[in-house]
Amino acid sequence: MKNFYLEKSLGIDIREKSVCLTLLGKTLYQVDVLASEHIMIQSISKSDQKAESLFLEKVNRFIIEHEAWTENVIVSIPRSNITVQSFKLPSPDRKSVDSMMGFELERHFSSSLDNFYFYNHITTKKQNQYHIVCAAVNKEVAANYLELLKKLNLKTSVLDVSTFANLNLLLVNGEHQDPLSVMLDISSDLIEISILINSNLEFSRTIAIKEHGFQEVFLNPENQSESHKRISEKVAQTLVEEIKNTLASCRNIDDSKSVDTIYISGGGYLISHLALRVEQESGVQVVKLQSPKSINQTAQSNYAKAFMTTSLSLALRELKKNPIEANLLPENLTTTKKKKVNVKKTVGLALATVFFVIAYMVNQNIQAKNTLTSLNKQLEEIKTQMGPLEKVDLEYETLQKYTKALNKIDKLNPTKFSLLVELSQIIPSDTWLKKIQFKKKNMELNGISKNASQLIPIVEQSSHFQNTHFVGTIITESTGEKFTIKTAIGTKE
Repeated sequence: MKNFYLEKSLGIDIREKSVCLTLLGKTLYQVDVLASEHIMIQSISKSDQKAESLFLEKVNRFIIEHEAWTENVIVSIPRSNITVQSFKLPSPDRKSVDSMMGFELERHFSSSLDNFYFYNHITTKKQNQYHIVCAAVNKEVAANYLELLKKLNLKTSVLDVSTFANLNLLLVNGEHQDPLSVMLDISSDLIEISILINSNLEFSRTIAIKEHGFQEVFLNPENQSESHKRISEKVAQTLVEEIKNTLASCRNIDDSKSVDTIYISGGGYLISHLALRVEQESGVQVVKLQSPKSINQTAQSNYAKAFMTTSLSLALRELKKNPIEANLLPENLTTTKKKKVNVKKTVGLALATVFFVIAYMVNQNIQAKNTLTSLNKQLEEIKTQMGPLEKVDLEYETLQKYTKALNKIDKLNPTKFSLLVELSQIIPSDTWLKKIQFKKKNMELNGISKNASQLIPIVEQSSHFQNTHFVGTIITESTGEKFTIKTAIGTKE
């Protein structure tokens, strides 16, 4: 049976020589990995038409095969094109931080700010102290990638940073509780080293991998050869050395502090060898970054975490709340989306209305049965207690009184079942009744509707109701328009 997905999201992780795509689908209860692929490409530049054509051809094949057109398209471009700066900022309050950011960015970026798209992630360190992580990308570079995706009929909704995507995955999984840790992102030609202090990104830098043959073994699943082990050892040594250099570059880290954990994302088919060798070289625990446990990897998804961890995290951006909601695109370039409907809340309200109506009907039925049982019992008692024949007339008169009383009650309080059935047929699906009250020949309805004004003519058209009108005013709330309607019960002449 094919699943119905409320929403789909496509994560596109573009590197210098590769691109990873992950398509996710969201149901009521879980998120499924529908498709994923790791594609080798050439470095993209505006002047290299051949590289652009190769990118378009391979990505378009994935899009068509998996029908991956969706309004949720989250993209990260090569990390070498992104500038990341972090700094502390003293400020009396959060509002003042925003007003000071322009001046601070001018201090930390040498080029004119008009040439860049920015995102600032601001966290409170302690009273009057804020930690700022700023990511910036040149507008022309970003525009080149966005235009390429437009040719595939994909409009980017979020331009994220691979560093933030990996950090989101780390924080969402609840794995990061270390005072000082290192996060590595290893692709086929580049390694990013990020220093984390108490879950905050303190420093990030990239280094090129110059080891001969690394890309070949990175992509080779037959990873038991001597060349794999030899290259893993050399790259691991380089990694440990570069981690030390990066730590030395951080002003907020002194020699007394030591790294608690090293987290690794990517790594290709070398990931197992690299993780083991880095742990041996550094003497620090190494943990491979994992996808959330709530993600269901379908058989046809072709998902491999050694390549697609970042693209998975990107795709999750529009389906789940993330610690870092980064978007380098300004508001005028972001797509305008339809307002998301809280399906669970809507279904819950509908079920509550149905249960209320059913409970009311069952209650009325039970009351009617109890009344009938009581009357039958009284009649049986009358029969057994009937004395001489001359008392029959007296008992008959008593029964006539009971009958008249019941007829009067029935006239003053009409049968409610038919009225409830009529209401269930005429009330629109976007209206929920919270309370139904009967008062002699009148009925009062309380509830919430998307358009309460439409209810008066609808109820008035029914042959069971007349003189329908609102009681009080219509109150607009977040869930709809709250109303009270009063109508007379009776067949129209």
